[in-house]
Amino acid sequence: KTRYMSGGQIGGQIVFRGPNGAAARVGAQHSQDYSAWYANVPGLKVIAPYDSADAKGLLKAAIRDPNPIVFLEHEMMYGTEFDVPEGDWVVPIGKAKVRRQGKDVTITAHSRMVGLALKAAEELAAQGIDAEVIDLRTLRPLDHDTIIESVKKTHRIVATEEGWGPMGVGAEIVARVNEHAFDELDAPPARVHQEDVPLP
Repeated sequence: KTRYMSGGQIGGQIVFRGPNGAAARVGAQHSQDYSAWYANVPGLKVIAPYDSADAKGLLKAAIRDPNPIVFLEHEMMYGTEFDVPEGDWVVPIGKAKVRRQGKDVTITAHSRMVGLALKAAEELAAQGIDAEVIDLRTLRPLDHDTIIESVKKTHRIVATEEGWGPMGVGAEIVARVNEHAFDELDAPPARVHQEDVPLP
């Protein structure tokens, strides 16, 4: 809150990066998605990239940003390989990416869930359902406009996350859709999330 409390006279420029989400063969205290916890704090920017290009571009943007930033990396993706753009590749903070165009339903996801959402979209395509997949990339600020525009096109939304459902990222997305695009919906918003228990 330093920049806010000082009227912008004192910076709070720092990037905290580290693993987030489920891990393999460890106890519940090592398998937890903190996305919603951090995203609840005004003044704190929260980034959760899916692939290496976004990780590089968003980390560069985070380092150059004058605000404190939490940069969440999914531990189970550390061994996954993606192409990485060369040079001064920078991705804007607060801008989601439409990973797959679709017309029948919008699926939102971040971090490792993006890959699972894309797989789900392929399975839906085999059933004749054309899903649009939005990679949130940044949770705070959340790219409200991209989500709402997609819902206006597909008229349905499924908000996915690895975190728990109560007070989660998906809950925020569904609340915004209900508030700003309720009349566009042809079906109730749906959510996919972890069971409301510590991960066994």
